[in-house]
Amino acid sequence: MSVVGASTALLLSAITYLWALAKGVDFVRLLVVEGLSSDKALVKLFESIDSILIATVLLIVGFGLWELFVHDLDLPPALTTTSFGQLKRQTAGTLLLVLVVRFLEVSITRPEPDELIAQSVSTALVGGLLIVFATWHRSP
Repeated sequence: MSVVGASTALLLSAITYLWALAKGVDFVRLLVVEGLSSDKALVKLFESIDSILIATVLLIVGFGLWELFVHDLDLPPALTTTSFGQLKRQTAGTLLLVLVVRFLEVSITRPEPDELIAQSVSTALVGGLLIVFATWHRSP
């Protein structure tokens, strides 16, 4: 079962990286068409970064599950997983970056003040929970 989960995460990671590439191409197109001061292009850039981060989360999960439950892989230290707690921390940290990038996407679109406050509060709360989740250790 772990092979299925790890393989699925790795396949989804590859597909999401391709999706990020498509968004990157669209970003360049918007720059050419609308110019360097285009807010749409900047949003597309952040969407591309967001997709790359999500693909990285899937990559970390896929390789991490494989290493923990199937077989050790010869990976760079940043992708090596030795415990479920380490996998949890890596995943939570990357998801926190996704939240920050999403917040930047919203703030660039110049939302109404109440929308920006709601987005800020929700991002801070979920981000805080991710930090707690990543750093919380059960006592033995």
